Amino acid sequence: MHTQSSQIAASRTTPLWAVLTLTFLCSIGSGVVYGGVFFLAESQYGFTQRDNFVLALVFGLAYMPGAYFAGAALRLLRRAGIMPRTALIALTTLMGVLCFLPIVVDHFAAGPARPSWPIWVTIGAYSPLSGCLWPIVESFLAGGRSEQQLRRATGRFNVTWSSAIVVTMLAMANFVESRALLIIGALGFVHLACIGIVARFEQVPATHEHHDHHRPIVYRQLLTFLRMLLPVSFMFNSTLSPYMPAALRALGVAAVWKTPVTATWYSTRVLTFLVMERWHGWHGRWTVPILGSVLLLVSFAWLVLVPMLAPESLGLPLFLVGLGAFGVGVGIVYAAALYYAMEVGSSGVDAGGTHEALIGIGYTAGPIFGLAGVGAAGLGWASDRSSTIIMLGLATLAATGAGAIALARAARVARNGR
Repeated sequence: MHTQSSQIAASRTTPLWAVLTLTFLCSIGSGVVYGGVFFLAESQYGFTQRDNFVLALVFGLAYMPGAYFAGAALRLLRRAGIMPRTALIALTTLMGVLCFLPIVVDHFAAGPARPSWPIWVTIGAYSPLSGCLWPIVESFLAGGRSEQQLRRATGRFNVTWSSAIVVTMLAMANFVESRALLIIGALGFVHLACIGIVARFEQVPATHEHHDHHRPIVYRQLLTFLRMLLPVSFMFNSTLSPYMPAALRALGVAAVWKTPVTATWYSTRVLTFLVMERWHGWHGRWTVPILGSVLLLVSFAWLVLVPMLAPESLGLPLFLVGLGAFGVGVGIVYAAALYYAMEVGSSGVDAGGTHEALIGIGYTAGPIFGLAGVGAAGLGWASDRSSTIIMLGLATLAATGAGAIALARAARVARNGR
């Protein structure tokens, strides 16, 4: 009877509105915990650039195993009679409770100095939970959908989560300096509100109607290429995010404008997702992912060098141009990578887990390059300016190597036919 009921549940598709609503709410967490946490840590705890890079590294190291082992963990839970919907409720509840830790500790802390350990614990524990949550959400998104339906759902998914981050970054602007911990505490209530949305999900994701045998070999080539390019895009992202507070300070940007300025690239990413959701001419074509990779590399170098080299009057406008181009590059790579992962692969948690684990690799690599530059300066081996060049050089070298490997693997797929 239990097996039969599970099969019936698996045959039903979870309503798209429910998946997208959960996506929006949980993506507010992405905006706070990764997009804005470095500004919050700087204002609340006095974090230096080195501290922010270490915090970013903790996020990446914890995110990867959560994403990669999400499928295996769910299978173990299924054997114990715990359904994916129940796992989602447990994950978002734990994430919500964690968000109350910094504000509770600060309330009871003695003395004027605020202990910073709660933010380390929160990020270190929140990150693997987030890494586990997103593959499950993506399996509910793709389950029971294929072809046009899957393209539409994936496009709306991208627009939804990226829009939530833009809204979050803009909403944070007036609270970064004075009420940083209140922002994280409010996120806890957002996660708890997700419980009511998850209750509208099916118990398990619907079965994905897989039509791989109809797909031309170029789809597999592009998936192979983009699975190498995806961590590169998040490597650049995770290098820039902890670097942003220092870069904007160098450009003379006031505290209240730091998160809105940062939201520039999040906004152009949303626009890119909208275009790719409406226009499907990019399917099966190499032109768009190559454009995305070029934009990533050029705009990353631009954003690192502008705060050092640009004239004072032109620094911020040039930086905004770079942010806009960076958002387009990241948007192209992410949208294409997710589409091919779901269309060529499957809607299972393992497919989403691979996608998110690759993101985790990028989250981890970026801060390592930043720490290498900061560490060289701290040891007296390089000036502050040279340390930034070291960061840029290492990231560019890694991206170029990954791109070469990606093209070689795509060529091998073409030769072998699989």
